[in-house]
Amino acid sequence: MLAMKIAMSVLACALALLAGCGVADQYATFVPKILRQPSTEPPAPEPEPDVKEMVRVGGDTLFTAHPTAVAVSRPHRIAGRGFSACVKAMVAGPMNPEPQPITLLVIIEHGKFADRHRATSQDGCATETYEKVEVVRRVQEEGGAK
Repeated sequence: MLAMKIAMSVLACALALLAGCGVADQYATFVPKILRQPSTEPPAPEPEPDVKEMVRVGGDTLFTAHPTAVAVSRPHRIAGRGFSACVKAMVAGPMNPEPQPITLLVIIEHGKFADRHRATSQDGCATETYEKVEVVRRVQEEGGAK
């Protein structure tokens, strides 16, 4: 008799613990809909950014010097991260005053540049089609600081 009470108590505790662990989730068919957890709607996908405009206005911030002959590719959606786009430009380096071609892969999240790095062969920038962009030169503030 005592063993039966202990077994029933253990079983009741186990059921109570399992009930709190999401047994009745939104997909459980054995539980009435009213007792299931409410389903959450996935967020709406972020709209495709206007990369040409973003680079036109903020192109100076992507490179160490003012870029010339700037061109951008169409953005590509990255799962869970936003968009990526390739940006090509001619940029004078700090050691070499001759402009060199540079291709960057930029990551765009929520309509802003989130990350950038030099494009590698895995990024696929060599096979992209590009559109030219005129980059706005930033006006120097007083004291010569940008």
